[in-house]
Amino acid sequence: MKKKIYDIIVVGSGLSSLSFIDSYLKKQKKIDVISFKKTKKSFSQINNKHILEILPPQMIGEEKQVLDYFSINKILIKKKTKFFGSLEFGGLSNYWGLQIDKNIKNDLQDFSKKTQKKILNSFKEIFAKQNLLGKINEKNQNLFERNPFINDEFLNKNKILKSDEPILAFQKKREKQKINLNFINEKKDSLTATNFFKKNLKNKRIIFHNYFVERIVKDKKNIILKCSNGSKNKSFTTKKLVLGCGTLITTKLIMDYLKIKTEIKINHHPRLFSLYFSKKKWTNKMNFQPSHFHLKLRKNPTLFTADFRPGNRLIIDAIIKFKKILSPFKPLLNFLREYFIFSNIFIHPRFSNLYIKKQKNIFIIYSKKKNQKNYFEKFGKIIFNFLKTSKKIFPLYINHFPGYGADFHYFGTFTMGISKKLHVNENCQLNKNKNIYIVDGSVLKFKSNKYPLGAIMANARRIGKEI
Repeated sequence: MKKKIYDIIVVGSGLSSLSFIDSYLKKQKKIDVISFKKTKKSFSQINNKHILEILPPQMIGEEKQVLDYFSINKILIKKKTKFFGSLEFGGLSNYWGLQIDKNIKNDLQDFSKKTQKKILNSFKEIFAKQNLLGKINEKNQNLFERNPFINDEFLNKNKILKSDEPILAFQKKREKQKINLNFINEKKDSLTATNFFKKNLKNKRIIFHNYFVERIVKDKKNIILKCSNGSKNKSFTTKKLVLGCGTLITTKLIMDYLKIKTEIKINHHPRLFSLYFSKKKWTNKMNFQPSHFHLKLRKNPTLFTADFRPGNRLIIDAIIKFKKILSPFKPLLNFLREYFIFSNIFIHPRFSNLYIKKQKNIFIIYSKKKNQKNYFEKFGKIIFNFLKTSKKIFPLYINHFPGYGADFHYFGTFTMGISKKLHVNENCQLNKNKNIYIVDGSVLKFKSNKYPLGAIMANARRIGKEI
């Protein structure tokens, strides 16, 4: 029997892969995708249970998918390190924080003007097509009501901090008046992988293969994917391969393919978590509300970005789960939740402290540097002093550094536009094999942008048009 050779195969079903597929199918009839579905099947486990200690609130109930993700990919997370992934359609694209940084230009400066323009155009296309909330410019806007917790007048007077509004990843058709977030249908309107597929790709000719890729093998002019579903093995042979399976898995597969034995640094945005106590209610009817605004330093705006969200049931449930001593106080915490203000402070990737290295048959993820918690907490104090001066909060706050990797933002292992072996060109083709394309966060670096998914989707969409 003659071996089937595919023209192109995409690996992964997150928002980067789906963005690529969406633009690719504008001119092509069909595409094959390898993506493993959520399953009740048991897998032999690698001991990564410590990562569940800080499971994000929106992922409660998905513990099995998280542990399976690392086990089937033969990945061990060292005890002082945190890392997340989920073995299901869309992966982490179903659980992200739904904020997009609209200011993507600064992180594109190293590319040609042609490439910059194409990525920016794709970014605007995604914003318009998905009816996202926010404002890119006067022409591209779909405004939402921002909570008046912080007023513009006070911000404009502040000499240390400045504000910025993100794009919120909810899909709502433009209205004459600003959209009230309390009337958002979170399950239906959120830009998740599942919703993106339903809205844009459900009726397209996409053939899904329920496997995960164990390794990539070069075969003359073609590429062989050695796959498994936990019960049986299968090989796929393809002329072109598109990897959009998230930075970690893409990095692991390429390391294996190129036989890289040295460690590789995974860039990320270390995250500081802060809790403030408001004097007034921040009324919120959503289960999980993204931040309406960001704060940055005026003199050094890339050092960190702080976002703010009101307390909600999901966060309270997460606190109770991991601090069981608080269980008797759950009714009280839920009653007071609208007086809680939670902040994520995402920090410049020069403080990245994640590494991956293959040891025998296992990929190890670890940190090397000394914990910089005390230094990071200085950023939390800057925000606290600002809020205290505004007289919005009580003079009390809590800072918590959950560990390196607990930010979800993993990127920049195969930076685009560099001519070295372990990198891709501006068409996102692997330098050692131009038939392998990488369209996830692996190929981009985000020094300025602390909420990078929009830029990642835009770049993937660009490649889908050109391949």
